[in-house]
Amino acid sequence: MAMNQTFNRASLEVIAGTMFSGKSKALLERGHRASEYGNIDVYYFKPILDTRDKGIVSRNGMSKEAFLVKRGMDIFKQMEEVRNESMIIIDEGQFFDDSLIYAIQLLRLKGHNLVVAGLDRDFRGQPFGIMPQLMALSDTHIVKIYPVCSIENCVEDGNLPQRNRNGNPDSALSPTVVIEGSSDEITYTPVCKSHHVVPDLTEYINNKLNE
Repeated sequence: MAMNQTFNRASLEVIAGTMFSGKSKALLERGHRASEYGNIDVYYFKPILDTRDKGIVSRNGMSKEAFLVKRGMDIFKQMEEVRNESMIIIDEGQFFDDSLIYAIQLLRLKGHNLVVAGLDRDFRGQPFGIMPQLMALSDTHIVKIYPVCSIENCVEDGNLPQRNRNGNPDSALSPTVVIEGSSDEITYTPVCKSHHVVPDLTEYINNKLNE
């Protein structure tokens, strides 16, 4: 099974990468393909935590209205009465709680094709939320897509999220989830490993070792 198929029955597909990599575009194209060429019902979901847009929006202008849900299990509840085998598109998978792991497995048993996109690593470069578990559950090859590093004249993959607060690299001791524009001047850019700067990272990792 591959990402360019129209419908993969009872399966989970995962798209992972950094911001500006085209994850949302890939999701929307996947849903469009199933709907237009396979006549498949497609349902779109995203976490209510992501307040930037009301739907799934790609940076090239593509968009689709989505159900905003608080927990992963809310997706299962929303789809519980749907009898037809459908495609379920889920954006920003890293923001969901553990219940999404089990909701996906239940929905997969009902024959649905689920496609989840999200950041595989947080601004520290650490595994982000439940994305590692979802990648482990994937029934197809995992698609990882990255833009070019945002640092001028660098041509390497921007495979790590750089978070700056008020123009400076944010400390690893800061909270994991800070939505862009919601606190101070928070910006996110994709960078390569050489240009990824995270103050206090060693202290953060040592703290985790001692928890």
